[in-house]
Amino acid sequence: MEVEMRKASYAGSMAVWFLASAAAFPGLAAASGYEFDGIGAKAIARGGAVIADDADWTAIYWNPAGLSGVKGREAGLELRGGYSYSKDGNSFTIPLGAGASYSPFGKDRAQAGFVIGSFGAVIPLDGDSAIAAGAYTPLLQGADFRDAAPGDPLVTSLDYEGSVIVGVGNVSYARRLGEKFSAGLGVNVIYGALSAESTIGWGATAGAFVPTLAPVAGMAQKNKKEADGYGVEGVAGVTYELNDRWRFGAVARSGARVELKGEEKVYLNGAYRQQSDFEMPVHHPATTGVGAAWRAGNGVKLSCDFTQTWWKAFSNALTYDSPVGLLNSSGKTYHWKNSYKFRLGAVKRLNGKNEVEAGYAFDTPAIDAKSIDFATAIDVPMHRFSAAWTRTWSPFETTLGALAGAGRRTAGGVDYSLKGWYVMGEARYRF
Repeated sequence: MEVEMRKASYAGSMAVWFLASAAAFPGLAAASGYEFDGIGAKAIARGGAVIADDADWTAIYWNPAGLSGVKGREAGLELRGGYSYSKDGNSFTIPLGAGASYSPFGKDRAQAGFVIGSFGAVIPLDGDSAIAAGAYTPLLQGADFRDAAPGDPLVTSLDYEGSVIVGVGNVSYARRLGEKFSAGLGVNVIYGALSAESTIGWGATAGAFVPTLAPVAGMAQKNKKEADGYGVEGVAGVTYELNDRWRFGAVARSGARVELKGEEKVYLNGAYRQQSDFEMPVHHPATTGVGAAWRAGNGVKLSCDFTQTWWKAFSNALTYDSPVGLLNSSGKTYHWKNSYKFRLGAVKRLNGKNEVEAGYAFDTPAIDAKSIDFATAIDVPMHRFSAAWTRTWSPFETTLGALAGAGRRTAGGVDYSLKGWYVMGEARYRF
């Protein structure tokens, strides 16, 4: 973990804050390593390549213009659960300034389970327009890291537990503006909440190696924090039907500024020392995407999408109401770049009640090499493969599928890797 040694009293306290604040929004901040795959098992199984071809309730996420093609009222529920496995060759790394760094821990692997989902409904208003609403959780996960370095002169132990949830509620409207052209608009209300507790054991002679650690040398320092906040973003999309075989689409999300506000408390050797309210603006990134879908015949449909996530403005800056002693405000240290994602999908209708879907997705990393870590993300170029089977049981439709992905990256001479899987299911009811 990167821990910034600042020239302030009790600078060591900033280490614990960074451990927790960097993990504040690992999903929003994670870029490709944890890039959200979208909503709807049927759409995800196609690699998420549905910007141009999505006429169901999940269009609230993929492209609201697709809602205009929904033939009747429907509601849907999707759930997925699985595991991710990551490796950081540096474990939790402490930079000491002037380009030097320190890696006291030997634990370089971590794993985490997760369960997330989405739901929504769409109602056609007439033959040319529809309204929809829904909610989804692009992130619901926790982090747990414990390791010790007995006798180390700087850091002897680290115990970190944290959890974060991001929820999105959406309302969308779409309308046909001509025989071939449709447009849609949506509003996302974003809620984020974090909870974290971290304890770091400082070596008895830490002050001899890093003078600013002298006040906390030999002590166990615990930081506890809770924070939450809201943000609002807009979504706009269009679709164009060139002919019976070709359809194109485009979508854009404005991004949002989610103001996290909360409280942090600090303890030394179990005794309360200081507390302060704080603010941390999370820049939920804007996204843009284009797609195309082709009806190849014989019940086969192929599609492809290209999307970009504008991570460059993401910040980890934070401000304390009482920036003294153990808690000190800090500015942005991230230097991320924008990332892109390429998706391919295929659908094959077997008969009137069954079809199969398959897909592939590739996305690029965004996190700068100095920020890659267990608490932010093991950000690597990721390859994802997915497949599903859909069965119609009128008025129900069910989809069961799975996704698996993996990737590796070397940055600054350090190897990072990430892999994971999940199973997913979706049920739709047409009424």
